[in-house]
Amino acid sequence: MPSSKLGTGRIVALLLLGTLTFLVIALVAPWIWQTFRSAGVPAATATAPLAGLPWQIERRPDGSSLVFGLDLGHGTLQHAARRWPDETLQLALVRDAQGGFTLEGYLENIRAGFVQGKMVLTGAADAATLQSWAERATRREPQPSGTWRLTLASPDHAAALAAPLAGLVFLPSARFDEATAVERFGPAHERLVTADGTVHLLYPEQGVVIALDPQGRAKPVLQYVAPSAFDRLRAPLKR
Repeated sequence: MPSSKLGTGRIVALLLLGTLTFLVIALVAPWIWQTFRSAGVPAATATAPLAGLPWQIERRPDGSSLVFGLDLGHGTLQHAARRWPDETLQLALVRDAQGGFTLEGYLENIRAGFVQGKMVLTGAADAATLQSWAERATRREPQPSGTWRLTLASPDHAAALAAPLAGLVFLPSARFDEATAVERFGPAHERLVTADGTVHLLYPEQGVVIALDPQGRAKPVLQYVAPSAFDRLRAPLKR
């Protein structure tokens, strides 16, 4: 009898040891596999930085720039339409109070890295072309600002997509203050305050002007052009 009990005890002990070994392997094996798997992955891949953020601007030697994945100086409105394929680029002519026309494209909701917002793009076209497009417009709508929005005829819409990208305005969904702007874009080259109290931070080297409401009542407005064309943004602020 004693030897029988001893044999039974050994069997129970072996079963317990086997169960514990199985549990340890089950818990540790995934960790070991993950360690070996990640060992061959470069650190840069695991922590790849976000691209296309509003303050990530690449200036080129020829005075153009790359921002939001768009080429200010060489790109077209068609490139912007392809950049966010899930959004529809709404093209139109805008007639101002003086009777001048501007070709604009509008994207209702885009994501730039982790930042969301709206975007208004400006296409470059000569006055004669804009006038002919306006004469063939299929619809004219008054806007609250006093401007008129003209819908392009189908053939003109296709031609307008090929227009060079002259500049863009980004309207972020979130508000931020001047300190945050400086943290992201760096110290401004120039700071101007217009008669309505709006603060304008000027970055000529990057081709950017940031308009901020010190009271936080309005959201920021970020304007971009190729650095070589920065006077187009500066001139209206100097008047």
